[in-house]
Amino acid sequence: MNIPAPIISNKNWLRLHFVTDRNHRHKGFTLQYQVNEGGIKQVSNYCPDPGEPENGKRTGSDFSIGARAQFTCDEDHVLQGSKTITCQRVAEVFAAWSDHRPVCKVKTCGSTLQGPSGIFTSPNFPIQYESNSHCVWIITASNPNKVIQINFEEFDLEIGYDSLTIGNGGQVGDSRTIIQVLTGSFVPDLIVSMSHQMWLHLQSDESVGSIGFKINYKEIDKESCGDPGTPLYGFQEGSGFLNGNVLRFECQFGFELIGERMITCQNNNQWSANIPMCIFPCFSNFTAAVGTVLSPDYPEGYGNNLNCVWIIISEPGSRIHLAFNDFDLEPPYDFLTVKDGDQTGSSILGRYSGAEVPSHFSSNSNILQLEFQADHSMSGRGFNITYSTFGHNECPDPGVPLNARRFGDSFQLGSSVSVVCEEGFIKTQGADTITCQLEGGKVMWSGPIPKCEAPCGGHYSAPSGVILSPGWPGYYKDSLSCEWVIEATPGRSVKISFDRFQTELSYDFLEVHDGPNLLSPLIGSFNGTQVPQFLFSSSNFIYLLFTTDNSRSNSGFKIFYESEIITIWFFFVAVMTGVLTNTYMVQVSH
Repeated sequence: MNIPAPIISNKNWLRLHFVTDRNHRHKGFTLQYQVNEGGIKQVSNYCPDPGEPENGKRTGSDFSIGARAQFTCDEDHVLQGSKTITCQRVAEVFAAWSDHRPVCKVKTCGSTLQGPSGIFTSPNFPIQYESNSHCVWIITASNPNKVIQINFEEFDLEIGYDSLTIGNGGQVGDSRTIIQVLTGSFVPDLIVSMSHQMWLHLQSDESVGSIGFKINYKEIDKESCGDPGTPLYGFQEGSGFLNGNVLRFECQFGFELIGERMITCQNNNQWSANIPMCIFPCFSNFTAAVGTVLSPDYPEGYGNNLNCVWIIISEPGSRIHLAFNDFDLEPPYDFLTVKDGDQTGSSILGRYSGAEVPSHFSSNSNILQLEFQADHSMSGRGFNITYSTFGHNECPDPGVPLNARRFGDSFQLGSSVSVVCEEGFIKTQGADTITCQLEGGKVMWSGPIPKCEAPCGGHYSAPSGVILSPGWPGYYKDSLSCEWVIEATPGRSVKISFDRFQTELSYDFLEVHDGPNLLSPLIGSFNGTQVPQFLFSSSNFIYLLFTTDNSRSNSGFKIFYESEIITIWFFFVAVMTGVLTNTYMVQVSH
């Protein structure tokens, strides 16, 4: 944004009128004014006293043209603004500082980190960070001849209002050292410092936040941009990651490259662009024995107004097996049709929409046609489908079901495979074991491929376990009402710990009750991302109720529970914006 040129009034007054609309919010402005006695003919050679920041100090008492003032903050405070300002000539007659006086904000969190590598997160991650935060991290390489590289495992800040500022060196807040200012959810693949130190400053406003970030850091060689990684479904070519080196990217067969095919390591240790993406095309023929079919731009959302056709062709006499790994289309307007053959009158094997993952199935011929149509509005994640071809005396590869482990690798006639669900999931389709058999002249499995899903409710009495929101690790569904009862042996208490929690703010709620049912006292009602680290029951029962509305969803929750011996010392009522109603002082033994 261009800074306006200085303005000189024609009279002894000047009126400023500031008007805003209701669309966006920006940082705004700061300006200095100076009264010039006797009109503009009198030249000023001195800047006004800039003062000292609260909780800080100024070095320099000369305010003449060309003089500099330097600022520092007290311990446990962080400087925002320019560390040094210069008195300079403005509009030939005025003298003004090159920037306004900085401010010193109290540090609310953060730490000093040392190389060679490590991980750190925003406060409460992955639960929502606090409002009005000023967190500072300073990373120092163990080897002064190295520089610091960071990459983001997760990143989500309230866009436009909360920010993470990243700078070179150890002088936090100095505007001259800033490398990047990040907000929202889009970040570079890597950020690299120019020196052996890097500082990071998280600022949040007074309103609701988000889950924050998880950052990996390590020290690397000087004059290097670091390895930016390889695109999913692609590969990387190049001689190295030093300043001036160029990397080239290509995609696997059947995928299209979106973004820059070549990126350069610049002299500021930053890559000229993020690595590209490899997306699946909208029209293609497949002749390989095994392969993958993805909706365009999966899993980021496929877009609108699509009509895609994919044809899978196997050897004559063989058949094709489809395994749906993920499926999320806008119902009923976006749908996938699977046809047994590529002719106009080929029979339809299935038409699918919504978020229910279809069952695996096989073709009757050696050709399958997949037709995907999307309308002009909204979209889902899309789909991820793997296919394989197989002969007449064997069953198709059943794959490894999501959220499960498979035992058995032979698919010949008479062979069997077994499936065991991971902890927190139950079998919602199929038997524990399926056998490849001859039925009606066809070689096929004795039953449907087992499916393991997180249940919507249940009664748990094991000493410990995990409870997952339905659909985990994907998004939960709309219009849910799920009830869980956790029962410990008499004389023991139930402790629940929140590992992950993210629901639609103000609409999808998890209630926790101190007892066996909905009429038991309410411990807390939670939504969004803010939950306590753990909760205890006062008896051997705890009751959970998860309700969702009919629109939008989120990733849900992962909760660990365990039975413990607990002694309640005393009980009191705490008022916390109506969210947490019961608080206990406890002594715990396992």
